[in-house]
Amino acid sequence: MDNLVEKIPRKTLFVYAISLLCFVPITKGADPTYSYIECPNTTLSTTSTYAPNSTYQTNLNTLFSVLSSNSNNASDGFYNFTAGTSSPDVAYGLFLCRGDVSATVCRDCVVYATGDAVQRCPGSKRVTIWYDECLLRYSNVSIFAALDTSFGAILSNPQNVTNATLFNEVLGEVMDNVADRASSDDSGKKFATAQANYSPLQTVYGLAQCTPDISDSDCNTCLRNCISTFPNCCDAKQGARILYPSCYVSGYMSPEYVMHGQFSAKSDVFSFGVLVLEIISGKKNNNFYHSDGSADLLSYAWQLWTEGTPLDLMDPTLEGSYARNEVTRCIHIALLCIQDDPDARPSMATIVLMLNSYSTTLSLPQQPRFLSRGRTGSNTLNELGSDKSTSKSVQWSVNETSITEVDAR
Repeated sequence: MDNLVEKIPRKTLFVYAISLLCFVPITKGADPTYSYIECPNTTLSTTSTYAPNSTYQTNLNTLFSVLSSNSNNASDGFYNFTAGTSSPDVAYGLFLCRGDVSATVCRDCVVYATGDAVQRCPGSKRVTIWYDECLLRYSNVSIFAALDTSFGAILSNPQNVTNATLFNEVLGEVMDNVADRASSDDSGKKFATAQANYSPLQTVYGLAQCTPDISDSDCNTCLRNCISTFPNCCDAKQGARILYPSCYVSGYMSPEYVMHGQFSAKSDVFSFGVLVLEIISGKKNNNFYHSDGSADLLSYAWQLWTEGTPLDLMDPTLEGSYARNEVTRCIHIALLCIQDDPDARPSMATIVLMLNSYSTTLSLPQQPRFLSRGRTGSNTLNELGSDKSTSKSVQWSVNETSITEVDAR
């Protein structure tokens, strides 16, 4: 196969690659991103299991139906319900959707979780399952309005940062901020996000959330327990999530870190923009340097765009083998994808529309703040509104993270 690829003219490969990017529909998987599940050992106790067609299973099915039907209209992304009246067959359950996801994403996650949890923990009466987008819990004992840090998990990125002292300082500032704000959130979501500059090119993001049914004091206690775990489990790691039944926190490096080849998030819109620019220029972003001083491909592409010469980015060996308007449009879309504000970047569905329809007007891209020249940074903390999405570029899959169970507290 490698020999076959080597025999194909480079011009042909370029045209084929651009065609794939610009004319083949791009879709994202509908399934939520699984993080971890707490599944008791059902072989040790019959009281923690239920039999097929039992009263508990009937109540559990009712619970799942009610939770699913309410997942699209829960204003704070949270809902709890009790199915049944007679112990030990009562089924208590709740869901919590991440504070910045849409109602549609919340619904899809909850509906998926009700089926996934039973498949992963068949016959178990007590299950807690986490995804990037939501949390689902059910039990035969009440789990409402009570702080619970008796079990959990740590998910960490295996890559280290270059300056551990500075990173830990910035991360600590961010996490203190989100813990204070989430535990006193007037909106009722008990959710907060924040960011701070780690360097002129890199940003640290933080997120914290509690189940809204616990008190402000219990929320703060839960989040502080999470944060206190960071130094022991995840010192100098590029990203980590601490998960408890009543709360969770995330702290991680910004998606722009991918510019220098030390962070992987291939499904991100930002990374898609980088890929388009690499194909057009024939150069790798993490090995790029230009004589004008641009230290990375993205900065160079932006410079050419502002100078009105975007086609100067084009690989010179491909001169005459492409349509100028098509390549210019691809560059335009790529620059929209690498904008600093995640909310300013188009969704993948919008990108598909942009690529397939020239009648779609493209907005002007914003200047990325990660430009390699003429920029200074500070550690100023910036709070993000609850509608900001701060996790677009971090995929916490089992294959990309280290997962550690948390001992009971």
